[in-house]
Amino acid sequence: MLRSAGAATLRRMTPKRLMRIGVVGGGAMGCGIALELATAGRQVVLYNTRSESSDRARMKLDRDAALLVETGLLSPERASAALGRIRRTTVLAEAAVDQDLVIESVPEDLALKQEVFRELDRLAAPNTLLASNTTALSVTAIARDCVRPERVLSAHYYLPAHLIPLVDVIPGEKTSPEAVETVRRFLEELGKAPVVFARDVPGSVGPRLQQAIIGEAIRLVQEGVATPEMVDRVLTQGLGRRLGVSGVFDRLDLAGLDLVTAILKGSGRPVPPVLAQKVERGELGLKTGQGFYTWTPDSTAAFEERVARHLITQLHHDRATGRPRTPEGEQ
Repeated sequence: MLRSAGAATLRRMTPKRLMRIGVVGGGAMGCGIALELATAGRQVVLYNTRSESSDRARMKLDRDAALLVETGLLSPERASAALGRIRRTTVLAEAAVDQDLVIESVPEDLALKQEVFRELDRLAAPNTLLASNTTALSVTAIARDCVRPERVLSAHYYLPAHLIPLVDVIPGEKTSPEAVETVRRFLEELGKAPVVFARDVPGSVGPRLQQAIIGEAIRLVQEGVATPEMVDRVLTQGLGRRLGVSGVFDRLDLAGLDLVTAILKGSGRPVPPVLAQKVERGELGLKTGQGFYTWTPDSTAAFEERVARHLITQLHHDRATGRPRTPEGEQ
């Protein structure tokens, strides 16, 4: 009954547009979030616990804004106006009171985040939405002590927040659908690319994929297969280039699921059941018109051209800048 009442309050009181935003934690992530919000015309209050941290945040904001101007993403006038919309404070209440949305970006410590959200829940108005930028923690656990957990969710940005479009929107067990939809629309209005999860998924997708890459990279170095410089070069000059425009499953379809299966067997690795089932059904990917995706001649040509254009753009950049260069320390 309490949850229904809370959701009803949220429906009545959630602002149509989120214009006043508090950002709790002015490290690299918090600064990026604050700068993007301010660039989009929002009034931002950026909270740090100490004045020294607040001063460092100001310097980072200035540097990041200057780079946006240098690279033509912002005019000097827009950058100056954006910085003017960010007010720094060391008083948590100023980042919570009279805000439409508060985004928390403090260190990844559950007890600390619970403490912050207890305070935000107490200080903020009933219709203020509270979002955690947690990478791996449960939204439900973070909201454990909140009186109004229906307004708590995760808006997980990727570093650097003002340059990476993706944001994971993750509800807790008691988050209202209205809160999720409001934040999704807000992020789209900012020009972000939100991915909305149906349930509380600690770690979501991006961080878990990243952890898998990190784990394998460390094993390769530990086993003497490669140096750190070699691993980073393979990622930045190989896999990473394609990942800018092509994901995992479309690449599997492009290679052929039968070939992928053969490679896994040849290396002594298990074949995932979902892959084996597709091969058994003759769904081999692009060459049969069906794999993890459905392919037509037109969609195949469009995909191949999109990948090629992306890679060509990167090659033009390499030639203009004299890159790639051999990383320092690599022989």
